[in-house]
Amino acid sequence: MLNNEKIILMTKLSLYEQKNQKKEISTGKYFKSDYMLLKMLSSFICATVGYLLCLILWFMYKSDRVFASMTTTGSFTVFVVVIVLLYIITVVVYMIFSYAFFSHKFRKIRKNLKEYNGDLKTLHRIQELEYDAIIDELEEEGDEEE
Repeated sequence: MLNNEKIILMTKLSLYEQKNQKKEISTGKYFKSDYMLLKMLSSFICATVGYLLCLILWFMYKSDRVFASMTTTGSFTVFVVVIVLLYIITVVVYMIFSYAFFSHKFRKIRKNLKEYNGDLKTLHRIQELEYDAIIDELEEEGDEEE
């Protein structure tokens, strides 16, 4: 006898596993602090590399003007301070947005995993009930033969 509730539940679980196996289920193994640390570290590295690439491109485009203005005014230290301040502002803003994004993503993944685990428990209970029903039938048949 087919149990429609069990079939629907198994299909739902299978689709979730196929769709989200790598991303969400593996993320569920982390504590929030560990997950956020890894994501914030990768965000910091990405922001630094991105800033350096933009700085190099800007410097390549404006190098003649930069050198001309530094030699005439001697403001090399001001130039370095401005670049460092822009770097700090860029990284801080990027880290704030990264923290908000990854924190929201982690909460969403945890919510999905709680639903997934609840469905797994429901499926387990259904299977236990079916197993108990089969055992009861076998015991009844054994009692009738005696």
